[in-house]
Amino acid sequence: MTKFLNHHPSSEMLVEFSAGTLDTATSICVSAHLHFCKCCRNEVARLNEIGAQLMYEAQPEAIIDNGLFDKVMAQIDQPQPAVENSREKTDISGFPTHVNKLLNDAQNTPVWKRLSSSMEVAKLFTGQSKFEVALHKICAGGVTPKHDHRGLEYTVVLKGSFSDEKSVYTQGDFIIREPGDVHQPMGAKNGECICLSAREAPIKLKSILGLILNPWLRVNPS
Repeated sequence: MTKFLNHHPSSEMLVEFSAGTLDTATSICVSAHLHFCKCCRNEVARLNEIGAQLMYEAQPEAIIDNGLFDKVMAQIDQPQPAVENSREKTDISGFPTHVNKLLNDAQNTPVWKRLSSSMEVAKLFTGQSKFEVALHKICAGGVTPKHDHRGLEYTVVLKGSFSDEKSVYTQGDFIIREPGDVHQPMGAKNGECICLSAREAPIKLKSILGLILNPWLRVNPS
């Protein structure tokens, strides 16, 4: 899908993504954004070309083999066990490939849980321990609780749109939130909004009820 969007990953994140040094959860979010954003896809392609040229010009260094090549080739030649997966595929039209792969992973059976009258969440298994990765769904016209952030949070809009005090975010937009970014997301009235998020720490609710609930809020990276 090709779109020109208003909210993107930072240049530093794209450099790390191209170099393969970005952490797993953030890479998933960047990949989801690239599915929608032509501008960032072109930038990553340019960075990949630069990286390939640097590799081509690099001087090779001799290593002591000690049979390493033969060991690697022997492992490649080993037959791989067939993986049986009777789960029905849940590919969602328009969703990025990497997101659909997560939804169809044998360890993932996304279960939507209600967080409030307007929002549901389905956690995803990603095999990393830094961020909690999940899908968040805001119902049409839904208003979520006003909150702050205790750590980094990356969000990619996969379907629909939502807004807050700062902007309107449409399909493909990549939003970065840091501690001190207080906002209250609101779903568009013309349909539900589904987002992919990677959250480093739990949010901090700003309401009176939040004073009671904040100590119990947790993230569960996986």
